[in-house]
Amino acid sequence: MADHGDPPRLEVRGLRPDERRLAGGLVARAMRDNPTTLAMCGADPFDRLAHMQPIWTAFFHRPPGPAVGAFHRGCLVGVAGATPPGACVGSTYGPRAAQVAGGPEPPPGDPGRADYVQATYAVNDLPEPHWHLGPVAVEPGFQGRGVGARLVRELTAVLDADGHDGWCETDTEANVRFYQALGWQVVRTVRVIGIPLWFLQRPGRRPAPAPAAPASAARRTDPDPATPGR
Repeated sequence: MADHGDPPRLEVRGLRPDERRLAGGLVARAMRDNPTTLAMCGADPFDRLAHMQPIWTAFFHRPPGPAVGAFHRGCLVGVAGATPPGACVGSTYGPRAAQVAGGPEPPPGDPGRADYVQATYAVNDLPEPHWHLGPVAVEPGFQGRGVGARLVRELTAVLDADGHDGWCETDTEANVRFYQALGWQVVRTVRVIGIPLWFLQRPGRRPAPAPAAPASAARRTDPDPATPGR
């Protein structure tokens, strides 16, 4: 996801309800060939797409968290979402996470590989309250055009307004460089089902409060004669 300049007339906005299924399909296509998807689902691209589609369609239909799309002349070309503090995998997986992640690695073809990966995400999740960024996905064939960067900037504005740190993970070095260029820092790297996973953090940047009014203005109680009736 190494982006180089914005495409013209790119509109980035919140997804409407009728666009969320499209968003799930886009993410499934964009992540179909990711290393973790390959390791979980095998060599058949149809199987990988079929595995990812319902996961991401469900994600975009869940209640919490902002979801934004990038549109070029009305066509959805990129999408991103974030999960608010207390709702990401580290909080929702449950107490079995350490047991599953610390257990034997399921072999290729075992349906338990997906659960094993999720448990690994959970035990490596940031323990403090945070926003979990992801997915960030751009339609294959339109990557490297600045779409992903626009989406991440849109969502990090939400993080900054809230003040909590951001957290995400990725399974490619190219994406590590992409996030680092946008202010994220690698915190740790682990291996799961033979794939390296990088976990990244972005400190919260709550906007500075507005400067206080001068003391003389604070003491003034008489109405401004230039604006009668105020």
